[in-house]
Amino acid sequence: MTVTYFKIAHRDLSSPWDVSRIATNIQWTTDIDFAAGELKFTLLEVNEGFFPHNGDAVSFQWDGNKTFFGYIFSYSYKSDETIEITAYDRLRYLKNQDTILWPVGTALQRFNAVMGRIGAPHQNLSNNAIKLPAEVADGKTYFDMLKSAFDSTYSRSGHRYIIRDNYGMVQLLRVVGSGNVNFPSKTNLVLGDNSLLTDFTFEKSIDELYNVVKLIKETENKQKRTVYTTKTAASTSSRKKFGTLQIVEKADEKLNASQMQAKANQFLRQYNKEKMTLSLNAIGNNSLRAGSRFYISIQSLRDIGIGTREVLATKVTHDFSDNWTMSLDVEIL
Repeated sequence: MTVTYFKIAHRDLSSPWDVSRIATNIQWTTDIDFAAGELKFTLLEVNEGFFPHNGDAVSFQWDGNKTFFGYIFSYSYKSDETIEITAYDRLRYLKNQDTILWPVGTALQRFNAVMGRIGAPHQNLSNNAIKLPAEVADGKTYFDMLKSAFDSTYSRSGHRYIIRDNYGMVQLLRVVGSGNVNFPSKTNLVLGDNSLLTDFTFEKSIDELYNVVKLIKETENKQKRTVYTTKTAASTSSRKKFGTLQIVEKADEKLNASQMQAKANQFLRQYNKEKMTLSLNAIGNNSLRAGSRFYISIQSLRDIGIGTREVLATKVTHDFSDNWTMSLDVEIL
């Protein structure tokens, strides 16, 4: 396993400089929480004919696999003539702010519009037909706009979407949801006692659990007075186990009473869950990055009731070295 392609070029890809023999401390991090992919590395010497600058393009391949394409956003030049560089993929441009009046439409339509604004090549890898209400995004980042669209889609359908940069191609894909779906992120890889895993940390939390949901709708009567309509969904068993943990959500004024109750019940199913997360350290594998689905099989976890399970990688850092390793934060599905 080794670096098979590593070049820095001007932004128009002219004058490429091969740095594959002088690059070290190479770390690639991806995160599904609306963050750009990041490549950090150190150059051990300066080529007199070329010095990297902010905005330059970086292309990196590991073991023959196209791994990272992006642009330099910072560098540090030291007295020993080494250069520490941080580059981000195209998702970094989703931190740009804008003001947009979104019409009624789907998250896919908003994704396509945003990609057009930043001029990024993009593709859709999942069906997305949930209509979202019109919305004003005033001075928000593109990340925040897409997060709002994806959160609304998830609350309405239970389908979870993410975006990722695949070597310069920004992709929209579904990683969680019901139905007969061929998830683009799904692999058959198993991490466990006899397969790549070196150690783990398991956490179970109710910090984000709610077992009482109040759904409130505000309307005006003929006298122009505000009228509040409330529907509540609650789990008796969860309240006995954890105490009362309550959240208030606002309802669309167009919903009737039965629709409000159904919506409250939906929110309860979404919120009334203990969050289980794993941090894993393992030998490196090319098939895993943030958004990947794979399996775990760990005897110590089976001892506490968690058998072979499918998980979703939420953050992955690859440390490319002679002993290629990766650290992963995952959600148990």
